[in-house]
Amino acid sequence: MTVGLVRSKDLKAGVRRSAAAWPIGTLRYLVAAIFTGFCLFPFYVIVTTALKTETAIFAWPPVWNFKPTLQSFYNALFVFGGRSAIFYLINSVIISAVSTFVAVVLGAMAAYGFARFSFAGKRHLAFWILSTRFAPPVAFIVPIYLMVQKAGMLDSHIALILIYTAMNLSLVIWILRGFFSEIPIEIEEAALVDGYSRLQIFWRVALPLVRPGIVSTAILSAIFSWNEFLYAMVLTQSKAATLPVYLAGFSNSMGLAWGEYMAVGTMAVLPILIFTFALQKHLVRGLTFGAVK
Repeated sequence: MTVGLVRSKDLKAGVRRSAAAWPIGTLRYLVAAIFTGFCLFPFYVIVTTALKTETAIFAWPPVWNFKPTLQSFYNALFVFGGRSAIFYLINSVIISAVSTFVAVVLGAMAAYGFARFSFAGKRHLAFWILSTRFAPPVAFIVPIYLMVQKAGMLDSHIALILIYTAMNLSLVIWILRGFFSEIPIEIEEAALVDGYSRLQIFWRVALPLVRPGIVSTAILSAIFSWNEFLYAMVLTQSKAATLPVYLAGFSNSMGLAWGEYMAVGTMAVLPILIFTFALQKHLVRGLTFGAVK
């Protein structure tokens, strides 16, 4: 009888605790939902505007229920004056993909060296690499422009690829350095005993273990390269111009074509959004790597 009363009291106490905790948990989800909606609303406006007719775009009050049309996308890709958005989209893909790949490959090797080897001036060199991100990019635009001009690489893909790679290297090195430092040294010592060379350990042992970190740095580097505007605007004219540059000068003789403008904006956001969501699992693992032991 006594045991039954104790269990009954524990059950009631548990119910009361659950009832007290329920409003707090619901409030958290409500706040998170409101914040998520607030962040996604601009993207919703961009996409819906691109899917509206010109009449619906300028209607007042705003039209929320409408029949979607892809006419703005068709105009932006095939009809709108000058080069189509596909040309600039391809430029952005090439420059972002190549610069990200080169930055991750070179940065991973440098980060492994900083994490595993001791040499004279190691700390000073690491700090110098980090210091390259201290000043804003606009501070270097004039000397970089002069160097690119002297090298005859204005309005070329290679110029932007080299600049974006150099800018992303410090970020890649410092992030991956922490990932490589988290790998137990005993694993690499065992590989050395098995006859692996240092290069084989790097490619076959270390890199697979820090894959989440590589994905995280690749996503961050790709986002920077994809969105960068200043250097792309100054160093390119037409042949190597990227989507941000195209959007900045997007207009026709009658003013800004909002439907086509939003269609190009949607195309500028979607690739990097799809890339991030496709690697979301690795991104979360990379950002939390080493947080729980």
